[in-house]
Amino acid sequence: MTKNLLFLLFCCLSFTGYSQQISGKITDTDGKAIPFANIYIKELATGTTSNIDGQYHLDLPVGEWNLQYRYLGYKTKEVKVTMGENDLEMDVALASQTYQLKEVKVLASGEDPAYFVMRKAIAMGDYYTKQVSEYDNMVYLKGSGKITSVPKLFKKKLAEEDITVGKTFVTENISKIHFELPNKVEEEVISMRSSGLDEQADPMQFITTNLYNTRDDGFISPLDRSAFSVYKFQLESVFEDQGRTINRIKVIPKRKGKDLFRGFLNIAETYWNIHSADLKLSLPMTEVHMHQLYAPVSDGVWMPVSFDFNIKFKGMGFGLNAMYVASIKDYKVILNPDLDHDYLKQQELARKQEEQNISDLTNEEESKVLSAKEKKRKDEIKTLLEKNDMNNSEMRKLYRLMEKDNQVKRKEKVKQPLEIKIEKVKVAKGAKDKDSLYWAEMRPIPLSDDEKISFIKKDSIVIVRNTPEYKDSVRRANREFKFKHILWGKYYKYKEENSSLSTPALIGLDKISYNTVQGFTFNAPFRYTKKDTLGHYFSIAPDFTYAFSRKHLDFSVGSQYRYNGEKRSWIGFKAGSEAVDFNARNGIDPMLNAMSSLYFKDNYLKLYDKNYARIWHSTDITNGLSLHTSLEYANRKQLYNTNSWYISDPDDNEYTSNIPEGIHPELVKDNKAFTFIANLEYTPHHRYYMDKGVKRMTWYHNQPTFGLTYKQGIKDIFDSETDYSLLAASVKQSLEMGFNDRLEYKIKAGTYLSNKQSFFADYKHFNTSKPTVMIGNTWDSFRLLDFYQHSTTEDYLEAHLQYTSDRLLLKRLPILNNSLALQERVFANYLTHENKENYWEVGYGLSQIFLLLDVEVVWSFDGKNHRDTGVKLKFNL
Repeated sequence: MTKNLLFLLFCCLSFTGYSQQISGKITDTDGKAIPFANIYIKELATGTTSNIDGQYHLDLPVGEWNLQYRYLGYKTKEVKVTMGENDLEMDVALASQTYQLKEVKVLASGEDPAYFVMRKAIAMGDYYTKQVSEYDNMVYLKGSGKITSVPKLFKKKLAEEDITVGKTFVTENISKIHFELPNKVEEEVISMRSSGLDEQADPMQFITTNLYNTRDDGFISPLDRSAFSVYKFQLESVFEDQGRTINRIKVIPKRKGKDLFRGFLNIAETYWNIHSADLKLSLPMTEVHMHQLYAPVSDGVWMPVSFDFNIKFKGMGFGLNAMYVASIKDYKVILNPDLDHDYLKQQELARKQEEQNISDLTNEEESKVLSAKEKKRKDEIKTLLEKNDMNNSEMRKLYRLMEKDNQVKRKEKVKQPLEIKIEKVKVAKGAKDKDSLYWAEMRPIPLSDDEKISFIKKDSIVIVRNTPEYKDSVRRANREFKFKHILWGKYYKYKEENSSLSTPALIGLDKISYNTVQGFTFNAPFRYTKKDTLGHYFSIAPDFTYAFSRKHLDFSVGSQYRYNGEKRSWIGFKAGSEAVDFNARNGIDPMLNAMSSLYFKDNYLKLYDKNYARIWHSTDITNGLSLHTSLEYANRKQLYNTNSWYISDPDDNEYTSNIPEGIHPELVKDNKAFTFIANLEYTPHHRYYMDKGVKRMTWYHNQPTFGLTYKQGIKDIFDSETDYSLLAASVKQSLEMGFNDRLEYKIKAGTYLSNKQSFFADYKHFNTSKPTVMIGNTWDSFRLLDFYQHSTTEDYLEAHLQYTSDRLLLKRLPILNNSLALQERVFANYLTHENKENYWEVGYGLSQIFLLLDVEVVWSFDGKNHRDTGVKLKFNL
């Protein structure tokens, strides 16, 4: 009871003085609604945005207020209103913006004056990125989407989830945001609501779009330092807004690509800050149109107050139109104390007093304590800012000087912390429980008619789903066994126990395979998992495989347990019987082998029977340094072809035996092996983040990873016959080489310290892929080497290099210039050992064709002699 009274009192205090509301409709002079127009009150640092029908409402305290009505392409209209005790209705018509050509000094080079504006804006980019060190605001985000098309194959299934063509989905939330440089974000969701199945609670991906730096998002901004190499600019016109002259710059990509914007960027004269943006992006199967509107939230500080995004997706039979609109208000900003904000003061004084010498206005006390080097830098900055014919070189110089001058002075470089702190979104208690009356009071952007209908339908569904009967039925559906689960498989979820069970499907093509040793096989894997909130995880996975031609059932069971999430410590075992590829780590894909066997009688896969027991342990010794050890006993037996069935044989082939070509039969005979493996892997400064008590290492980084492996075949333990030792080392790295370009390399070398007795399963096998077709193969494979024939027990060295780019050779051609998803790559592979000296291959490839297919052309050489040429098709399944 006390809690409820306090909450009621808090609400009353919160709305004191704001019980009056101004509302209306924003249109153009012809009466056409202007969607997502911004209404802003500078004195209160607050505002709102109109909805898609141009309707708006805003709570205001009693008094006189100056309201600014703004939208791109229209003149800002300032209206003084007097709020009394009653609500006020006021419709506003915005006149189209009057553009005029700017009188400019034409340079001898004939360069468009837009380049002068953009050089100034880019040079000031570092300052405006760091101008505010800390801010708080309140954000309202609304997203709405409508399904425009669904493939016939999925219509019935999606209809069961209430997803149909023409249906509107809406999500909205109100959040408090606190931001601190460089990237600390604290977000508290005050309220959230959705007419879809899930609640959306994170508006930051939309409202923190920073046009000064979009590289982290995969785009090159018109305000990027490299913009002049990929964009052309035209000064379309100028206009006046809020006492500032605004340059309307047309942004034209020099090439087509998913990483480039097009549209208009409005830059304020003298201050060179962003006034607003009207930009488009073309992504694979998706078109994005975004508007950003900035407003002065304090003296000299312009911040975004309104965003809207229009997104159209069409691909693979699906179609979706979506809109996101954000209204940002209640800014509280703190200027960065480490920056010299006099740049703006000097620019303003220069505009008002063009004849006065700026140097006379410099703070003399400050100049006394400046070093000669600092004073020279500031003088250079001032000189360049005043220059009216700045070239690209001078722009880059100004950017570097501004960046250096804006850096916090530190005696020593502070290393980036290893742990990545993930700022979690805090959801206020009861955020999802707000009723329609609350939203009617708090929602700054009115709902459209379609959005209202969407919420009415959702509310009726929620009522049903919150009943105990419905919840019990869902719980039973997740747990109960039904006969159809045998046919189609099932994933059982036990939410209360934090566990799950998956069972295989009898009708499932992915569980059926074929090879000449076993004939057709059917695989039935089961898996049970359980975890807790402390980072512990347990799984057990029985696996059954029946070989119809051999009339043999293989069974294995594996289990693993993570006993320390922070150190990534695991222990596990696996035991049973399997038909195993001699190249168990890098062998041919079973599906590809089945297809090549059945349709071309090319049975690449060679198998042996393995009855085994293995125990293993893995842990982090320290951050970035991990140790994996294992012990295995295996009784390995030779297998023979038992089936010769095929569908077609266009080349009149004969199936080959189950002994790899060129391998002595003694190497594949029955044998026993007891093997110990220890593997050390080290990545310096490998960053990580913690997730529910579990340490997660980052996948993408620029650090090298070093590996050291020792493998020992131990004789006479359980009649083991193997007696050898292998020491191998490796290094691999993936480096960003510019925007969307990546260079990867991998080097491996090994030596057999001793080799008194080993069998073909103990050989060092390489990642080879002879068939024209590949399925999901890794990038570090030898494209034109046969399977098994180059395996060795001699010293070896292999190296792989690949460079991937969005625009390398063919994508510069007009016919492929607009292929947004395509990537190009060049690669080289090298291998040498006693029986295969100085083999190397080079190739060129196009990837992500139809988002599924890669095509490569490869040339191979033995030393200086050309060996082979091949075309490869890789399906990324």
